[in-house]
Amino acid sequence: MVRRRTFLFAMLSIILYITILGRLLYLQLIKGTYYRELSHRNYVRSRIVYARRGDILDRNGVKLAYDLPQYVMFIDPQVLDERDTLRELVRNLKEIFQLDIEEENLLKRRGGAQPIYIKKLTPEELNSFYNNSFRLPGVFVNTVPQRYYPFGEMAAHLLGYVGYPSEEEMKRYADRIGPQSLVGKSGLERSMESILLGYVGREDVMVNAVGKVLGKIRDVEPVPGNTLVLTIDSRIQEIAYNTFKESGHKAGAVLVLNARTGEVLALVSMPSYDPNLVSEKWEDYAKDPLKPMFNRALMAAYPPASVIKVAYACGLLEEGLSLREGVLCKGKFHLGDRDFYCWNRHGHGWENVVRAVRDSCDVFFYHHGYYTLGPNKMERILRDFSLGERVPFELPNATGFIPSPQWKKRKMGEPWYGGDTINMSIGQGFMRATLLQQCLMVMAVANDGVIYKPTLLKEVRDVNGRVLWSNKRTVYKVVKMRPEVFAVVREAMREVVRSGTAVSANSSIAEIAGKTGTAQVSPYTRGRKNVPYHLRDHAWFVGFAPYRDPLFIVGVLVEHGASGGSAAAPIARRIVEGIYIAGIHKELQ
Repeated sequence: MVRRRTFLFAMLSIILYITILGRLLYLQLIKGTYYRELSHRNYVRSRIVYARRGDILDRNGVKLAYDLPQYVMFIDPQVLDERDTLRELVRNLKEIFQLDIEEENLLKRRGGAQPIYIKKLTPEELNSFYNNSFRLPGVFVNTVPQRYYPFGEMAAHLLGYVGYPSEEEMKRYADRIGPQSLVGKSGLERSMESILLGYVGREDVMVNAVGKVLGKIRDVEPVPGNTLVLTIDSRIQEIAYNTFKESGHKAGAVLVLNARTGEVLALVSMPSYDPNLVSEKWEDYAKDPLKPMFNRALMAAYPPASVIKVAYACGLLEEGLSLREGVLCKGKFHLGDRDFYCWNRHGHGWENVVRAVRDSCDVFFYHHGYYTLGPNKMERILRDFSLGERVPFELPNATGFIPSPQWKKRKMGEPWYGGDTINMSIGQGFMRATLLQQCLMVMAVANDGVIYKPTLLKEVRDVNGRVLWSNKRTVYKVVKMRPEVFAVVREAMREVVRSGTAVSANSSIAEIAGKTGTAQVSPYTRGRKNVPYHLRDHAWFVGFAPYRDPLFIVGVLVEHGASGGSAAAPIARRIVEGIYIAGIHKELQ
């Protein structure tokens, strides 16, 4: 029985061997010529199937950035071997699409792995391609996503823009992109790249000599990127942008935050640029002296000026300063052999802390900065309020700067003078702060010391709308002072708007409280009229509304605006009024 099974197995093996051998002989000897000719006529084309980049939505689902299909024509480098075919192809491309392509340039790239880019096609040109495809061997059309920003300049510094990947980016995202993929170059497009970027697919097809697809060999579907839902309200963004633009000022920034969550509702930097046209207008933007691509809301650091008096006022009250204590302002403060002048040369008279904040009295803060606080305490107070540090945020932001006697000795080899303390007490001299930092400082006052971590992100969703991640309100830091301290300073900031330096921010629609600041650019222009634009002071206003139950933090910076009260405060008022008139404040409560 065993011998019989062994014999049968041996016979089956011999029959199978003879069959395979016969098939090989048939294919190689009898049909060999036929298949060799087929192999010369047919070849495999690998085509990248580009993934759609994730959408960016505002908090209400309005699209701020999304992809549109763009048809792009390529040449397969594997069909460029024959001179006569290539010459005819170049001639046909010129006739059909008016393209001047050098034959030698194409020959240098023959046999390569990557398709050769020719041009983007309009709908009319796409029809021309399909009508003439038989005359264009090796030419094919691929669908490549193109990024579109429907709000244009309005949200440019917030969203950023995209571009073709560099060699480094091709290596970093090797399995996710192709040569024609778009990757983030600035803004959220760059910082949220890992969320927005999908995974390219691949399609391997057999094609004949004229580029006709004979069949698919492999098909890997692309994976779209995830959707980013922002805290931004596109309506508030539009109000902030249009209000600043209509003010006529050349440069500056606006920030609107939710005081109760830290969510950024609007972020505007002016002048702006159109992210849809960056490649076409790159040279114009780069040469513009106003630097439209620079994000002034986050990266511009200026002397914080009198806005920081609210932090010093809190510090003085926490130190035990009484509301009954005051300083007599006669328009100047004498120290050593120098006089340091108040912005009001006539003087404010007797000023306690509330009146000093209302009137932005320099002499009051000269006096207490020098005699009560000193540079080290002032530095500690400012750092408690988040100045002088890079804020954890989804976009890059400048650190600003707070000087100290130790820094000056180390950096400049000079001692700290009384004049340095005087400058520091009104936010001038070596000090620098960003609009974001100033807004967080005012948030602390509005919230009894609580500063919420600022954020632009609300949710991350997959392509089907399923929520993958949801942001939570996070406390960034707490300024540990007595609640009554903040209550007094909030009252003082309301008086700033009611009857002080920011009366132009007073509104009959919403109770606004805030603080102005005028950051000196040149010591030789104070009090002068018709000052050249580049020498005018910078203007600040940072405040909150409504006064009794703060919901919004509004910060405005006007570069070379000359005066916080006349330039920045009216912009803040109109933004808040626009929000209230539109009824948006009711949705956020």
